[in-house]
Amino acid sequence: MADAPSPFPDVARTDTGVALVTPLYVGGPGHQRAEAERVLAPYRNGSLPEGFLSVSVFTSTEGENVLTYAQWTSDDAYRAFVRDGGLGEPDENTTEPVRYKLYRGRVLEPGSVPTMLVPPVFDVDGRDRQRRSIDNLIDGPLGTPFPGLVASHFHISLDGTRVLNWAEWVDEDAHVGFMKSSRPKECLEAITMPGVRGIGGKRYVLAGAVTR
Repeated sequence: MADAPSPFPDVARTDTGVALVTPLYVGGPGHQRAEAERVLAPYRNGSLPEGFLSVSVFTSTEGENVLTYAQWTSDDAYRAFVRDGGLGEPDENTTEPVRYKLYRGRVLEPGSVPTMLVPPVFDVDGRDRQRRSIDNLIDGPLGTPFPGLVASHFHISLDGTRVLNWAEWVDEDAHVGFMKSSRPKECLEAITMPGVRGIGGKRYVLAGAVTR
């Protein structure tokens, strides 16, 4: 019998002190698989480090990128793990993660199981723009259901420069339908203000995860 697929991370778990998000271009499906195994290996071998909660690795559907989402009780706990050699020797794929905290989220299809992640990022100027852009979206075009959109969980980077929309979808077809609708235009209008610049987001599927 095949193993059941790993669930998406519970981004709303209350014991999370920091979410560490690492996007990486790797260039091909074979490199995606190798990178996913490299990221997960330290957490599969031996006891889990103090302060670790979860790590999930996603691969983009076009075969070129890997996205890691890790939850820790604190950034200090993660830094201690790295300092003690928990991730092994740095190499060309070693990238410093972006540090986020969950700000607001909305579950739009309770009970639906997501299989597709689309995590668009906005480049913003400061904490006020972070909150305003998120509030405009959740209280506007992303506050009402769309077929197949399971949830949107908005994160703000600790340095005040980015917003991450952790958007969970039932499948790729649902997201394609969204992109053909009027909602993307409404979302763009909601964040059109000085100091907010959309970067976009790819489609990802979950490659593997380890959870405490």
